[in-house]
Amino acid sequence: MREIKVPRPEAINLSVNGKSIAGIRHRIQGEDSPTKLLCLHGWLDNANSFLPMMSLLPDMDIVAIDMPGHGFSDHLDSTYTVPDSAYWAAAVIKALGWESCHIAGHSLGGIIAPLVAVGIPDTIKSLILIESSGALTSEPDEFVERLQSSLSDQLTDDKYKSRVYANKDEAINTRLRSAKMNTNAARLIIDRQLAEFDDGWRWRFDPKLRVSTAHRLTEEHVRAVNESIQCPVLTIIAKDGFLTSREQTASRMKLIKDHRSVTLTGHHHLHMDTPEPVAAAINQFLGTTPALGG
Repeated sequence: MREIKVPRPEAINLSVNGKSIAGIRHRIQGEDSPTKLLCLHGWLDNANSFLPMMSLLPDMDIVAIDMPGHGFSDHLDSTYTVPDSAYWAAAVIKALGWESCHIAGHSLGGIIAPLVAVGIPDTIKSLILIESSGALTSEPDEFVERLQSSLSDQLTDDKYKSRVYANKDEAINTRLRSAKMNTNAARLIIDRQLAEFDDGWRWRFDPKLRVSTAHRLTEEHVRAVNESIQCPVLTIIAKDGFLTSREQTASRMKLIKDHRSVTLTGHHHLHMDTPEPVAAAINQFLGTTPALGG
């Protein structure tokens, strides 16, 4: 009987500019898939965000990373900005040795992905933006107030020090109070986001991720980026997610030259809660049809 090779997940660790970037790779060992997909998670999430979809995207080489400061990746010495995050994503692509790839980004990952696409346009073949149409923005006259808030956060000792949880279930319940998502999805995120200490469980992510951002992009920045995207873009919108209530969503998406959009039932983490229709939309967009047998 012929052996049928199936893709399997494996832990990976990349050295990027002196920092360790952890992640999950899902592929058929020993084969070079022509479809390479880099997955970028949302704020305070991690690579586990894409685990529910991976088996539904079998005809790909998928790498989901923990962005710096998240999951098992190293923390940065500086604060975190969206343009800097685009650098780390681009550097990961280089570290993987990929000459070209697609990017799927959820929430913050979907904010970072377009910057990567316009920053290294010859490398990015397409974008899949899940619950994202661009960054949260501010106007130039808000800068002083934002700067004051950011410096106050950074100069206040232990302002964002992690609370201690007696067990993982306490942390899961905390996550569920702050986000509409299934319990199993929250557990996946928490499993990669908690570290055990003598006195209990603490968040693994860098506390600096919660510092107020001094340098937000302006709406003009976001629109300029969207206008400059040369590759095809798929936007996946949740009916009860964030994008449906943001007035800039439609006008931002109209600026993308090669764009299509699909609206699916679910909340902000629909790629975790109901991965099947999300994966189906991605497979259709990329032209990768799962082998169903028969």
